[in-house]
Amino acid sequence: MRTSHLALFLLLGGSLPVYSAQSVEAWQHNIDGGLSPASVNRSTGEWKTIKLKDAYKTRNQGAWLRAYVAIPAEIDGRKTLGLPVGLKINSDCGGAIFVDSQLQMRYDNDHAGLALLTKSARPGQHVRVAVRVFRDIGDENKEQRLGEAEFVILDQSRVIKPLPIKIDGQAVSGTLPPAYIGLSQGAGMSDYNDDTAARFKEIGVKWFRMDNIFTNAVKRDDSGKLVYDWTDFDKRLSFMEKIGCEFIACASYMPQALEAFNDTDRHARPKSYKEWEELCYLGAMRAIETGHRIKYWEVWNESNAAWFKGMPGEDNLTEYLKLYDATWRGVRRADAKALIGGPCNASGPWDNSPDRGYAINGERYMRGLLQHCEKTGAPLDFVSWHEYFQEPKTIREEADVTRKYMKEYPKASKGVREFMVTEWNYAWWPDWPQDNEQGAAWIANSVLRVMLPAKIDKPCFFYAKDGDDNFRGGWGMLMGPNRPKPVYNAAKLFNMMAPTRLKLKLDDGELAGLASIDQKTGRTTVMLLNYAERYGVERPVKLELANLDQRLVGGKMKTWIVDKEHSNAFNNKDKSELERWSDDKIIDSNQSTLALKLPTNSLTLFEMVPKGYH
Repeated sequence: MRTSHLALFLLLGGSLPVYSAQSVEAWQHNIDGGLSPASVNRSTGEWKTIKLKDAYKTRNQGAWLRAYVAIPAEIDGRKTLGLPVGLKINSDCGGAIFVDSQLQMRYDNDHAGLALLTKSARPGQHVRVAVRVFRDIGDENKEQRLGEAEFVILDQSRVIKPLPIKIDGQAVSGTLPPAYIGLSQGAGMSDYNDDTAARFKEIGVKWFRMDNIFTNAVKRDDSGKLVYDWTDFDKRLSFMEKIGCEFIACASYMPQALEAFNDTDRHARPKSYKEWEELCYLGAMRAIETGHRIKYWEVWNESNAAWFKGMPGEDNLTEYLKLYDATWRGVRRADAKALIGGPCNASGPWDNSPDRGYAINGERYMRGLLQHCEKTGAPLDFVSWHEYFQEPKTIREEADVTRKYMKEYPKASKGVREFMVTEWNYAWWPDWPQDNEQGAAWIANSVLRVMLPAKIDKPCFFYAKDGDDNFRGGWGMLMGPNRPKPVYNAAKLFNMMAPTRLKLKLDDGELAGLASIDQKTGRTTVMLLNYAERYGVERPVKLELANLDQRLVGGKMKTWIVDKEHSNAFNNKDKSELERWSDDKIIDSNQSTLALKLPTNSLTLFEMVPKGYH
């Protein structure tokens, strides 16, 4: 006789959780986060019953929470019979959600997760739910809490009914940029090796912004004379040549030999702006003389956040504008065609306010630079700022508000050629999603929903490479041995897009897409993203392809994916490279319909190529 799941659970030492109609209140906790998902439901080891919001401990690999969940008959007064039911889950440092030992999604505390328990509920039905909670990155001994475990009825249109996505292969709607994602690195690279450069060339990096370019460039000898050392500067220039990209040189930080006062962070203004101007001149000349001319010069880094300081009693903005003038004068003396920009704000163009607690002096510095260039004729060739964490609508608003300011300063704005977000990532602090597919999906969501439509010309992912091969929520796109993280593979998918845009009919708050064609060859690409800010779920879609280029008939459709299990070192270090999602499909008609299920936090590329295409 077969033993029921419930009986087996009880025999192995489990106990039914106490739950209300709204939430799962009782869980079992095991501090051994190294247990395999398959063994969690079978193990009878050190499991301790805890209640929702109770404190628990983790170790290096996190910890496990498990519950044997019964589907309630009603949720919020609504009958559940036959409807999709999920469980909203959130905890302090995020985690990975498993249903019946199958990984459904990863989440973090700002972007809560969802366990899809059933697509058609039967009240009283039992489902195994387990969560491998992540440890605190800064302190693995820090106590954590499971703060949310709430039942929810899901909209059937999200879970069951396929969403139609329509693409007309003949409906051309403009060109796409030659590149989508550039890079940004602070304090220099961990290495400037050829294989590292080749990795970035592989994903089509066309621009690369670095700060700290002058920090070690000059010293004073015993007589007080300035002595220049271009060793670090030259490494950066050569590295850009290896990649084949433009260098956006952020003129920062202050060499100790030049600073007006001692500041260990190198945020001090120069004692002499003439000496700073000369340094910028010599740097620009050095680039030209070595055959590595620098086109873009960004003036300092996040000055609005007091990362550039005057002497006590001096106004920091006033001193920044002096620095701006000294920088462009020095650079332009060496290279009259060099492009100059700023203000390189932290968090956009707003001052601090109750609704924008993360902003600081942004409007003051953005307007301050525009007004200064309006009055003095100082060049302003591009506008730059930084943003992390925010939703696309916020970054879009930053671009719109900046353009609104610019209308008030027409002379200054006349020369502005580009908008740049010269630092941009999921978070400005170490955070687990930056190691896994959640961060990759966030980046893709930003590109599709704001960078392209808002015409932000040069988004720069921060940053290029971590110095080791450990998962620690680091910002890098590559790990120490040039092992790609999911975000690297997402950037690679963008680089695979064909150049001419096709119309794509898709209106959904969680799904986004992009379609394009190479009109010379007929090669056609379709990118689809499934990313929800909170409570994402696998989405069924119906991809309808009409009027495909006739050259594709007899060719192949290749499918590539970055998701929770594919192209994902965090899931499996041995499978970190970009993966095919399925076998190649022969294209037998210029009309096609595909039924798909897009995993949560996934980016998928369908690449259609003619027969014999290489």
